[in-house]
Amino acid sequence: MTVGIPPAVLEPPPRADRETRIWWTLAAAALVMRFLMMPYGGFPTDIGTMKAWATGLAERGPAEFYGSGFADYLPGYLYVLWAIGEVNRAVRFSDQALLFALKLPSAIADIGTSWLIFAMGRRAGSALALRLAASYLFNPGIIFNSAFWGQADAVGAFFALAGVSVLDVAAPPLVAVLITTAALVKPQTAPVAIPVGLALVRRLWKPAHAAPRWDLLLASVAAGVAVLVLAGLPFRLSLIGLARVLRTAVDVYPHGSVVAFNLWGALQGFWGKDSATWLGVPLYVYGAAATGLALVAVAVWAWRRDTLGEVAFAAAVVLLITFILPTRIHERYLLPAIPFFAVAAMTERRLTWLYGGLSALLALNLLYAYTRPYVQTFALPTWLETTVFSDPGTRALSALGVLALGVAFLLLLAHRGDPSAGPDR
Repeated sequence: MTVGIPPAVLEPPPRADRETRIWWTLAAAALVMRFLMMPYGGFPTDIGTMKAWATGLAERGPAEFYGSGFADYLPGYLYVLWAIGEVNRAVRFSDQALLFALKLPSAIADIGTSWLIFAMGRRAGSALALRLAASYLFNPGIIFNSAFWGQADAVGAFFALAGVSVLDVAAPPLVAVLITTAALVKPQTAPVAIPVGLALVRRLWKPAHAAPRWDLLLASVAAGVAVLVLAGLPFRLSLIGLARVLRTAVDVYPHGSVVAFNLWGALQGFWGKDSATWLGVPLYVYGAAATGLALVAVAVWAWRRDTLGEVAFAAAVVLLITFILPTRIHERYLLPAIPFFAVAAMTERRLTWLYGGLSALLALNLLYAYTRPYVQTFALPTWLETTVFSDPGTRALSALGVLALGVAFLLLLAHRGDPSAGPDR
């Protein structure tokens, strides 16, 4: 295992020059498409909150941020908003320009994630690298979430995928830093730490024909903790304080499904209280237990499989688990799983169907959530509301999400061999 970081850590091999040029052309077109959309749209409540946070951080600094008003974000993305706020204070953006600036980090993250998909696929020798990377650039749900809605999920997804992408070529502490940063930006990406952490433990604790690297293992743990501590310091947050912020975020919407096409959307519909009981047990307990058991099952599978393709596959499944099974899940929480399914599909072609199906499910789920009357955005045609987005329709779509998780588990269990041994197995 290479400990240092080579100069071209994420560059595809030279034979990919033609495909690389094609990717850059497509990426430029995808970025222009996003730029044309970004001055418009925006979920009013979310954009208003981000504007207030950016302005407040620039005017008063981070020390008094928590406790001075509502805040359910960990510090990770607040640093981005702080920077935007400082620029806005200096140049005084118009409303449209500020909306553009607030969406810009996610748009850039979309392009960066596509590059990671492409680079990882080329390193694995996959013929699907360019096609899957291009499909991510023009994925309707990905574009809608970043360039129109203005959410930050793409930034967390980028850091999570970056952490996996350097697993074979960078020092383990860097992997820990990237994965921890992803969780600080979007806690929904934290489950990626399960397969990544197990891979690092296996590689460093039981390296082939070498002594255990306890130094690197401990350094990786220390690096992750250091990121948490340093991120919290300007905000006067200890590790306990970070946990409290996370608890606040979890408690904001105590519902089974917060408009997510998942298990609870299928069984209960949307906005039902997760404190409701079945056989005397609250629904959130069932959700937590099912999630825990499923994550343990993937961890058992991942323990003996630490190649890059297998880690990406396991990461995709754990992210899907934590969208489908727990309560209090929002529609956007499916997004981080999408790029991981794209990478996993490079070496397990059957996953291309799941990647495509989950991409469609994400797009429909985002469109549904964004167009509810109570959010005051825009109205959909009546025929769509009375068919696909009727109560039976959304329950059926939610059931499809549950089915997708079952299929992912079956493919995981059916997986054989080392996917890095050859392309497109």
